[in-house]
This record gives sequence, C-alpha cells and structure tokens, in this order.
Amino acid sequence: MNPTVRIANQLSEDWMLIIFVFALGVVAWVNRDNTVLRAILRSVLSRRFFKQEERREGHGWKNFGMLVCFFLMGGLVLTLLSKRYFSDIFTLLPIYQFLIGVAIVVALFGFKWLMTWLIAFFTGGASSALEDYNKYLALTSRFAVLALIVPLSLAVYSSGNVSDTALNLSLVLLIVVPFLSAIQAMFSAMQMGVPFFYIFFYLCTFEVLPWAVLSKLIWLNVF
Repeated sequence: MNPTVRIANQLSEDWMLIIFVFALGVVAWVNRDNTVLRAILRSVLSRRFFKQEERREGHGWKNFGMLVCFFLMGGLVLTLLSKRYFSDIFTLLPIYQFLIGVAIVVALFGFKWLMTWLIAFFTGGASSALEDYNKYLALTSRFAVLALIVPLSLAVYSSGNVSDTALNLSLVLLIVVPFLSAIQAMFSAMQMGVPFFYIFFYLCTFEVLPWAVLSKLIWLNVF
C-alpha cells in the first residue's frame, strides 16, 4: 500500500474534506430552484433587493443550513490561522482547535445578537434598525459561505504563497460580514432618526474595538 503524499507546509487535515463536502451539499440543496443564490448576491449589494428578499418566506431551514456552514467555515479559518501563525502557542490537535474556533464564531455571533437586543431595549427607537442589522448579519453570513469556498479550499490544499494569500483573503471575507452589517445598521438607524451618539457608541464598542484588538494580536505575533 503506497503512502499518501502530502505537500510540505500544507495546512490540510483529512477531516477538513468533510466540511467542504457538507458546505457544497448545503449550497446545492439551497439553490435547487436556481434562484436563492442569485437573490443572496443581489441582496448584499442592494438594499431594495434586501427588502424584497426579507419578505420572502419558506427558506427557514435553508437559511439555518447556510448559517451552520458559516460557523464551520469561520472555525476552519481560525484553525488555519492558528496552524500557520500560532503553532508555537496553540499546541492542541487541529480538530480540537477547530471545535474551539467554531465555538468562538458562534459566541461572537450570539454576542452581537445579545448586544443589539440590549441596545434596542434601552433606546426604543432603534429596535427596527437593529432588527434590520440582525437580518443583514444573517444575510451576509450566507454570502460569506459562497465567497469563502474557493479561497478556503486553496488555503487548505495548496502551499506556499498561494496558501498564504488565500488564507489572508479568507480572513478578510470573514471580517467583511460584520463590517457590511454595521454599515447597513448605521444607514438604517440614521434614516429612522436614532441619535448619532448611540450609533457611534455601538460601532466603536462592538464593531471596531474587537477587530482592532484581534488585528493587533495577529500583527504582534506574525510580524
């Protein structure tokens, strides 16, 4: 029996293939009528299409499946970052790092929902804008699944500069999800007359600060 040849410095693990197969299966199931994926792409780019898509019913389980894919792929991005840049710090087996990464993505996602609920509770008038924010956060997470499949595959199964570039692109796409949602929430809140102080406070505290801290940590450990 011939041994399996693996390229040096490749980030792949055998179990990672299951994630890609699952994600592709969910995407194929979601787009059985050849309209859902196009609607997701248009809704991310256009507020008018976002409102139209919001009124559509019957996609509950499909949306949930895409959200699960986002959690899995987000956890995989964090695992690859750990393997590439922090292997001396995080010594757990990659599968355990993946499970922790998924838990982190789920926790951050849930934290955003909790914070928007609390802010809506204390501000009253911002509830509609924050409801739009949560819906757009879910929408952009579905978009991220579509956008992550190719670069994440290259990050896992290629090596050298190609893998590093694909991994960095995957991280950028993961960050784009809350960024797009924050922009959407800001415009919705301004249109509804929410005081600018509340908008500025939310963006600085719950959107900019966490990513600034994460970027600083990565910068210190990588460069």
